[in-house]
Amino acid sequence: MSRTAPQKKDAANESPVQRRRKVRHIPNTITQAIGKNLRHFREQRGMTQLELAMTAEVERTRISKLELGLVNPSVLTVATICHVLGITLADLFADIRLAHPPTTEGGPLRRANQAVLDKKPQARQSAKGRPKAGTT
Repeated sequence: MSRTAPQKKDAANESPVQRRRKVRHIPNTITQAIGKNLRHFREQRGMTQLELAMTAEVERTRISKLELGLVNPSVLTVATICHVLGITLADLFADIRLAHPPTTEGGPLRRANQAVLDKKPQARQSAKGRPKAGTT
């Protein structure tokens, strides 16, 4: 019995939603701006990526990817790095004036498994067929 590698699905057979969910938009302007600021503060402190990584208890490659904007860091990771650098989260984000609209308003998906509303939510109906209070 021979084994063969799993066949890739043909893109023509995939629905638009399946193709759309594979899209990754990193680096983007926000992750790049965070990375630029992170590098600025790290160099201002005279630290190498390795020194920052060891002190913040993350991999050195993670610091590199953060500075290049190739990953979307967790708040906890960023807060730990800010603590090591002696800055606040507000310092790190001070010059960033970018916004990321939700998908329903034309923004791109943020991750491959992101839940997406294809339609605007409708008011829920009560058992008697009329809208619930506060949902018009």
